[in-house]
Amino acid sequence: MRKKYVTSLIVDGELLVNPIHILQAFTDFYKNLLGKSVPAFPCNLQALYGQQPSYLQLEEPFTPHEVHRAVLTLAKNKASGPDGLPNEFAREKWGVVGHDIMRIFEDLYSFNLNLTGLNLANIILLPKTQIATSLSSYRPISIINYIPKLIAKVLASRLGQHINAMISPSQTGFIKGRLIHENFLTAREIIAHLCTCKEPAIMVKLDFYKAFDTVNWTFLLNVLTVLGVPPKFIAWVELLLTTASSAVLLNNLTGEVFRHQQGLRQGDPLSPFLFIMVADVLSKMCQAAAISIPFRLSNRLRYPFQVLQYADDTLIFCTVKGKAVQSLKLVLATFSLCSGLNLNLNKSSFVPLNLSPAQINSVTSILNCDMAQLPLSYLGLPLTTNRPTRDVYHQLIEKIERKLAGWKNKLLSRAGRLTLVTSVMTSIPIFFMSVFKLPSWVIKTIDKLRRNFLWGRSPGAATGIPLLAWDRVCLPKPLGGMGVLNLKPLNISLLLKWLWRLFDVQNSQWAVLTRSMLASRSHTSPLTWTARGSFFWKDLMTLRHIFSISTYFTLGDGKDALFWLSDWGNGRLNFFNCTSKSFKPYVTVYKVCQHLSSSLQAPWNRDVHNAVLYLSSITTSDTRDTCFWKWNSSGCFTVKSAYKALAFAGKIDFQAALIWRAKLPPSIRIFTFLLFQDRLLTQDALLKRNILLQHGCSLCEATCLETATHLFCLCPYTQELWSKVNNLFPSFQFLRHTDIKQLIFEAVCNVRFNRNHTKSVLFCTVLWATWLERNNRIFRGAARNTEALLHWVVSQQELFLKFC
Repeated sequence: MRKKYVTSLIVDGELLVNPIHILQAFTDFYKNLLGKSVPAFPCNLQALYGQQPSYLQLEEPFTPHEVHRAVLTLAKNKASGPDGLPNEFAREKWGVVGHDIMRIFEDLYSFNLNLTGLNLANIILLPKTQIATSLSSYRPISIINYIPKLIAKVLASRLGQHINAMISPSQTGFIKGRLIHENFLTAREIIAHLCTCKEPAIMVKLDFYKAFDTVNWTFLLNVLTVLGVPPKFIAWVELLLTTASSAVLLNNLTGEVFRHQQGLRQGDPLSPFLFIMVADVLSKMCQAAAISIPFRLSNRLRYPFQVLQYADDTLIFCTVKGKAVQSLKLVLATFSLCSGLNLNLNKSSFVPLNLSPAQINSVTSILNCDMAQLPLSYLGLPLTTNRPTRDVYHQLIEKIERKLAGWKNKLLSRAGRLTLVTSVMTSIPIFFMSVFKLPSWVIKTIDKLRRNFLWGRSPGAATGIPLLAWDRVCLPKPLGGMGVLNLKPLNISLLLKWLWRLFDVQNSQWAVLTRSMLASRSHTSPLTWTARGSFFWKDLMTLRHIFSISTYFTLGDGKDALFWLSDWGNGRLNFFNCTSKSFKPYVTVYKVCQHLSSSLQAPWNRDVHNAVLYLSSITTSDTRDTCFWKWNSSGCFTVKSAYKALAFAGKIDFQAALIWRAKLPPSIRIFTFLLFQDRLLTQDALLKRNILLQHGCSLCEATCLETATHLFCLCPYTQELWSKVNNLFPSFQFLRHTDIKQLIFEAVCNVRFNRNHTKSVLFCTVLWATWLERNNRIFRGAARNTEALLHWVVSQQELFLKFC
């Protein structure tokens, strides 16, 4: 709450502390930004795009199934707009309000719907930095009324089915199947390539001032028209734009309502698609300008410009030969005048690549922006030609450490800590691991942080004894583990994705450019490109053996499948163990077919004889080889299937898997799992760890060594509790023997077959109550008799059955 409350603001050098004055300052700022428009500069968009297909499906009548699906896809637990209706409103009461909502969409289709006054939003302000003191250092997020938000969601769902065909591959934002990391990897490979071939060029990093808030509506609607969007759909979009109004909501105060004249709402489901349509025009303008420039970035990059876009984050590589830089500046100025997106020169910069001081001065005077040096941050990652330094990795580790506040370790339950480890602490390095192969010391350091936090171990303290080996913790729950992701196989799985995209994804700009920059010949497989590329590509090449044994090819032209290492013979031939016989282990099937005698430089043996016989029986075609992923029934690569293949080599522990599916609170599930694995810190377990304590059961005060079997089965106190439970629930009759593992299996694991959740919940609640009673007596000196404990068990069981 403290972060959301704006206590002070600096406007024109004056410090404002009065909440009303601060609210008025923000209202005036956004009223001037969104409530006024600048006439659009005319642009011949038809010449940029040419003839485009018509997407007539976009203006078909709305169906109840389509609208209901949009209702279900609106995110839960989100703030409601000024109308107070949450996203769960129609989801829970569709049978009641569904008919009325469909009438709204029927009126929308026939243009009988007036959204004026209804298309209202509250603008909430999120600080971009830790210390935000200016008007521009806050990001406006619009919380929209339910009906216009639902209309935008339906339109976005329709547009999303065709957006991939409308937008250039250079744009990777908001489009399903395109990855944010593609731009980062493409930029890194281009930089490495240009540095290798010593071609003079610049990398321009653009920043647009309030990009979403300054989009010109006339320009946007013209873009929709040339892209083939039908008129009725464009009219619906225009209706949402022209009826929009907003008010700033700040410090529990609501400002004056104002009408929008330009810009797109951040928080509107349709806005991302509309914005990338506008941003894509810049890429088209660069392509058009390149026609008149007789130079290219390099021999392998045939254009003078290379544009990379993720929403409004834009990188442009430009040669400095001829008038290329002047042409780029003209393109940027034209785009700004047409679209309304103005360059922020204070935050824009260029990076010189192989330039002399005179060339740097010339570029600086033309672009009128600052010069930057590598490494620099791009899309949240360090962009450089070299491997990340230890300082970069330490920043990643410190980011994880900041999530581990001391109070979380002390106050969170083991179930809460497990959730934090699996969701937050593991997700932080995933973004980094998608493009970097982490050194082993980094993985060990992160694992140490995760392990200590999971078991409640504080730095310098003797508390928090690990109850399970970390390798076992990282096993999935079906294998008897706790489901924490293992970082090393996860890192490999994330990197294998890029090898797969080279073979499978046709519209990936990274794949196309990588092939053009790294392929030594047109008939070589990507798995043979070892001598070129950045350090990232060399890291990928260390994984090609894993990739080869995980894929198989259906032969086309034979230019992608490796003769010795790839599985391309429909299971008839297997040459994985024959590579030592060949001096060219990475030769392709195509090359073997073309030059049989020189490619198979090996002693004559049965394997080579079989290969020659098989090659003589096949024919190649002009189509590319088709690659299939072995570890997925669909034949398509997924990180999940790769991770399973790398990390889940073992026999499934069926009994342990069922414990995690029991209808119990997370804390009791973890407790039952640890008891099933004999990992609770009873006295015999403490003795194994050389922690000497006085022998004796705290429940029955016997002098014997406390074990799990004694505590939960043989102890007179526990037996009395079980007897009362059996009397209260005579149909269950627990504790027929003293094998605690078998008892858990009978009561908990068999629920998969008999569906008796009451029995499993009651059984685990008794175990949990016994353990809590034992701990209370040892650490707090508090004791309850079996009657009081039974009453607690019954009350807790009812709660668990109701809410779990």
